[in-house]
Amino acid sequence: MKKILLFAATAALFAACTSDEATVPEVAQEAPQAVAFDTYTATASRAGKERVMTTTELMKASGEGGGFGVFAQYSDNTTYAPATGSNFMWNQGVFYNNTAMGWEYAPLKYWPNETVYDSQTVDGGHAESTDFDRLSFFAYAPYVANVAGTYDGTLEDVEYTGTDPNAPKANQTGIVMVTANDATSDPKVMYKVTTDPSKTVDLLWGVAPAGGLSYETVKNKENWVVNEGMPLLNLIKPNKDQKMKFLFQHALSRIGITVVGAFDQIAAGGKKDSETKVLVEEVNIYEAVANSIKTQGWLNLNNGTANVANWETFGSTDYTNSPIFTISGTQIHPDLLDKGDEAFATQPVGVTAAPHNIFADANDFFAVIPSGNTKLNVKITYYVQTKDASLNKVGSVDGSRVKNVIKKSVTVDFQNGKSYNLKLILGLTSVKLDAEVADWQLAGDSEVNLPRNNE
Repeated sequence: MKKILLFAATAALFAACTSDEATVPEVAQEAPQAVAFDTYTATASRAGKERVMTTTELMKASGEGGGFGVFAQYSDNTTYAPATGSNFMWNQGVFYNNTAMGWEYAPLKYWPNETVYDSQTVDGGHAESTDFDRLSFFAYAPYVANVAGTYDGTLEDVEYTGTDPNAPKANQTGIVMVTANDATSDPKVMYKVTTDPSKTVDLLWGVAPAGGLSYETVKNKENWVVNEGMPLLNLIKPNKDQKMKFLFQHALSRIGITVVGAFDQIAAGGKKDSETKVLVEEVNIYEAVANSIKTQGWLNLNNGTANVANWETFGSTDYTNSPIFTISGTQIHPDLLDKGDEAFATQPVGVTAAPHNIFADANDFFAVIPSGNTKLNVKITYYVQTKDASLNKVGSVDGSRVKNVIKKSVTVDFQNGKSYNLKLILGLTSVKLDAEVADWQLAGDSEVNLPRNNE
């Protein structure tokens, strides 16, 4: 940035030294041009606000979990180099101003003016530099502020063990850390998976939007393009009022769960008897292969493949014998939740022939770090309760009540930005009775000595 100041001073010196201002074209230094942002998101006890992030959520105030964080590098007459680090912006919070209808941040930063592409052309003269400075931008959302006065990557609402910033407490989930402001690497965000669906934090990172980021440079409005889905690297000074636009892609894989009945048929559907209810007690998800589900990782904001999240440095736990995800109790939708030994009338409607979201809160979901093909073992515990006045009443149960524990394996190809729904189809076959009357079978004669006539 020092060279920008020198350029301005030199232009002023040229004007001051001439004795004939009419013979020297005046080259005015144009007002510093602020770096401006625009953005939208792709459709589709913790740090970061729990919910699925959308453009509307992103535009909320900082206290409501909105905004995004930006890291930026200034390259002096060269191109982006990870070892240089974030020397222009570091975890800079950017928030939407509903009054001004735009994204704002502070302190305001300005584009470097060193470029052969100059917009000032007066009477055939122009100002230019033989150097070629660039800016590179990286972003993530939702924004989490660093602890006041610290720049080592520690974030607000995140508790750490001892003095090691790489050791957040075991119960800390979501966005738990960013690379320090003196890191000699690409900017990164650490994420930890939660087992509680109500605390799942969506994580996004910014890339060039569909069709690529195209903007006008200061040279004759020449178009400058960043390829679609790629990070905003090596940008030169744009024409006035141009904004650097991020498309925020989802960096995680999302898991939803629905339950549906298949009554006397193979596929979901059929007709359930009105005197029977299918009630869910619990759903468990295990990994079939130990450590195949990544529970912690660093998201490198400099992705090398278009729209593909660049995850690295994973952490995992063996979840083959204990579930990584469990849905039970009040987490289950009240329409489905088994109430225990209750009368038929006090139980909810239960599973029907139409799919039903298992989560009590429609905003709840599970998220995992994308790991490609992953085999899961899914277990569901449910009861089939039928009203029957002829049976001996046990407690409040006024009929039969049968517990079922069913397990099934499924392979899911986890990719970032994709939402997967585990559709649990509960097949119920009614007990069918049939009857026929057997023919009498002759077993032969047996003589019985009774008084008989003699000859």
